[in-house]
Amino acid sequence: MNKRVILKGNLIKETNYKKILKLIGKGENLTKLDIAYTLKISIPTVTTNINELKEAGIIEEVESDIYTGGRKPKIIKLIPNARISIGMSITKYKVAVAAMNLLNEVLISKEVDCEEEQLMTYFIKGKKLVDEVVEELKIPEENLLGIGISIPGTLNQNSGTIEQTNMGYKEIPLNQIYDLFDDTVYVENEANLSLLAEKNLGKYEELKNLIYIGINEGLGGGIFVNGEIYTGTSGRAGEFGHMRLVEKDTGRAYKVEDHISTRSLLNRYKQRTGENIKSFLKFEKLVKMNDPIACEILEEGIEILMMTIYNLTMVLDIQTLIIGGKVGRLIKTQPTVLQNVVNKYNEIMERLDLDITFSDIKNTTTLGAALLPILDFYKISNESET
Repeated sequence: MNKRVILKGNLIKETNYKKILKLIGKGENLTKLDIAYTLKISIPTVTTNINELKEAGIIEEVESDIYTGGRKPKIIKLIPNARISIGMSITKYKVAVAAMNLLNEVLISKEVDCEEEQLMTYFIKGKKLVDEVVEELKIPEENLLGIGISIPGTLNQNSGTIEQTNMGYKEIPLNQIYDLFDDTVYVENEANLSLLAEKNLGKYEELKNLIYIGINEGLGGGIFVNGEIYTGTSGRAGEFGHMRLVEKDTGRAYKVEDHISTRSLLNRYKQRTGENIKSFLKFEKLVKMNDPIACEILEEGIEILMMTIYNLTMVLDIQTLIIGGKVGRLIKTQPTVLQNVVNKYNEIMERLDLDITFSDIKNTTTLGAALLPILDFYKISNESET
């Protein structure tokens, strides 16, 4: 693939340029004077950067509809589809992709079912979906920002490996994934990407501190502190499902996700009934039909979840926590079961100044993956200081 050149002199890295691009990227119609006033930079600087943006095909200048006498002012408008990003999510039974433009609008989405196959087979199927999207949208090579990929597992950015996944695969070199694609590739774990989607596409844009807990085959989390996602020294932060709790009666330590995940709920149902349910959808139906064993197991899992939330809040002092994933969606539909747990632990939960809410966004991992190249495109290198 030819290296994408956006602007002469690589001015994309210049702070003023990025600030202008980010401001226009909010979708507002602004004049050069508006931009100069908002960003506190000179009109000549704005004009130079606007010309570069026009040359790159990212913005256009059009006459304003508002007439106050004299010449109508020129409005600077973003061309949303001037650059496209593609997100891909890998789960045990499905690969999904979505194309997103500069206004975070989804242009097309596709998915393909998978059986429990070799891990690289998932990526090969995903690559085929990406190629189909590029072909259908007729995306020029230079207009594709990159491909974000969501992984259901632990990444170690220092060693460049997927250490383990909820699908049973371990120690997968990231280079195997990078080499499969001709484009710029971003890889992140699914919980962080769900958090990214909630923060940028949901109702939490203004929050500086936020936790996301995604409960699927495992339990993972994303931590948003002081305006940015915290990933830790090597990228492992947020693996809440691997936290250990101790049973009061036996003293046995267990992982949180051993009690609250799709896998653990199905396993516990089998242990108590002898019925081997392979589909979480079947377990959901049992809960909604008020099956006493299924409801009891879910309630026990929610108790573990509440204890985990309490511990996390004591450590991180977060104002809002979002629960998502397949199990999160099920809990949301069971207010009575949830209230039973809240009442049981009301004394300690009342100590928390915490808003617990549930995700309203579908396909958060795929959308979060698509956001990665877009946010990188808008990113100001010293943003935290400006």
